[in-house]
Amino acid sequence: MDHLPYNLIEKFVSGNRLTNEEFTLLDKLLNNPHDQQEIYNWLKINWQQGQSANVELQFEQIRDKIRSSSVKLRMNQLFLVLGKAAAILVIPFLAAVLYFIYNHTASDELFTLATQKGEQTSLILPDGSKVWLNVDTKLSYPVDYGINSRKLKLEGEAYFEVEKNKKLPFIVTSGQLVTKAIGTRFNISAYPESSEIKSSLVEGSVLIEYGEIQKTLKPGQQFISSNKGDGISINTFDEYDELAWKNEQLIFRLTPFDQVIRELEKWYDVNIEYNPALFKSETLTVRFEKSEALEKVLLVIAKTNGFKYTIKDKEVRIFK
Repeated sequence: MDHLPYNLIEKFVSGNRLTNEEFTLLDKLLNNPHDQQEIYNWLKINWQQGQSANVELQFEQIRDKIRSSSVKLRMNQLFLVLGKAAAILVIPFLAAVLYFIYNHTASDELFTLATQKGEQTSLILPDGSKVWLNVDTKLSYPVDYGINSRKLKLEGEAYFEVEKNKKLPFIVTSGQLVTKAIGTRFNISAYPESSEIKSSLVEGSVLIEYGEIQKTLKPGQQFISSNKGDGISINTFDEYDELAWKNEQLIFRLTPFDQVIRELEKWYDVNIEYNPALFKSETLTVRFEKSEALEKVLLVIAKTNGFKYTIKDKEVRIFK
């Protein structure tokens, strides 16, 4: 295994851009069965020595391609080894493997990373941009991301720290909301079941497109689109509260009870049964750490809002 340029492989799986000469060399390695096996062995050893993340990464799109691939066995083994490994290294490598294996023709194929309820993760995209995914979130982008474009699709909530590239704007589409940036830090919340979609700018500048509406945000501004008939608005926001999830906290400030329930269901991966009519006028102001057990959280809320509850496996029942 000494003949392989492991410094090149380390550079790429860490999310750093390669020169044309380096891409050519990596192309040859990934198309050589012997080198593929040695790279796999090297990755396996390194991942076993590293720490595992708490999230199981889902690669549905890639798995489908691999099922019909000549490298099915090796790649399936790789998924078993890296299934719960840190996404920071997995994503660039697997995207590159597909890109080269399919002879640079898979630009229309989407690479998808998803977190489940109760799970969060972070990753570095091939261009060096950093992303944090909240619970129950899906992020998709082409396997040739960073070469001809930097377009992503988001369902759920994510925080982005974007590497500057004036030639390739960073574009995130979340339903009807399109957020365009060159180099900046921002948060997008776009859960399908939510009553509103939000794009919150922390640093830099972003262009918001929503249907025929175009707005440029300044740091500290938040674009909100509501499906309750309130239309759209641009407000200021509290960065500490808005990014609480990224810091593994849940913060509620006069938050409607039904919204609190939805957050707890995603945060703890449980189903909560209750009668909305009994709580329609109630709100909650409190802060929780992600490390706090569901039992403790429910105990605090029960005392504040005056209800009783039962927990059985992943089923919670709230009643008065």
